[in-house]
Amino acid sequence: MLYIISTPIGNLGDISLRALEVLRKVDYLLCEDTRNTGMLLTNLGINNKPRLISFYDEVEEQKIPEVIKLLSENKEVGLVTDAGTPVISDPGWKLIKKCRSLGMEYTALPGACALIDALVLSGIPSGRFSFLGFLPKKTGERKKVLERYKNIDGAKIIYESPFRVKKLEEEIREIFGDVNLVIIREATKKFEEILTTVNKEIKGEVVVIFE
Repeated sequence: MLYIISTPIGNLGDISLRALEVLRKVDYLLCEDTRNTGMLLTNLGINNKPRLISFYDEVEEQKIPEVIKLLSENKEVGLVTDAGTPVISDPGWKLIKKCRSLGMEYTALPGACALIDALVLSGIPSGRFSFLGFLPKKTGERKKVLERYKNIDGAKIIYESPFRVKKLEEEIREIFGDVNLVIIREATKKFEEILTTVNKEIKGEVVVIFE
C-alpha cells in the first residue's frame, strides 16, 4: 500500500493522528529531502523510523520502478514532502499515475496545505479560485502566465519566494489593476503575518492571494 501523507507546514501540532499511526508502521518513506524528514520524525517522536528514500522532482521518474517493486512485494510505503500535502506543487503525481495504471492500492491522508490555509486566512471569497503554484522566475514568462488569468473569475493563489514577492505584487497590480491582495507569511508558525502589501524585507514561506 502507498500512503500519501500530509505533514505540518510549520506548527508540528497540525500532524494528524492518522498520519502518526501510518508513519510508525510504514517500511519505507519517500522524502523530498531525507534530512528534513529525518528531523521531522525525530521531532514527532517516531522511534521505529522507516527507511528513508530520496524522492524529489528530478529523480521521481528514475525512482518509480524501485517503488513499484517494493509495493509489489507488499511493503508499506509512505510519501511525504518537506511540508504540507504531497503532489501540490511537489513531487508524487507521476508515481500516483503509475500506481493507478497498474491497479495498485494507494490512499491519501489529508492534512495541512499552505494554499488552503492561506485562502482561509485571506478573507477573500473562496467559492471559486485558481491555484497558479510557483510562477516562472523570468519576468516576461511570469507576466504571460498572469495575463492568461486576467479574465478568470475568483481568487488567484500563488506560491512565491520572499525575495520576489514585492516584484510579483507590482506585476499583479500592473496587470489586474486595483485588486484585493493578501500576502500570508510563515503560516501556522510563531511569526505568522497577514499583509496587504510588501513595504519591508520579508523572509520565510509566502503565499499571495488576490481577486
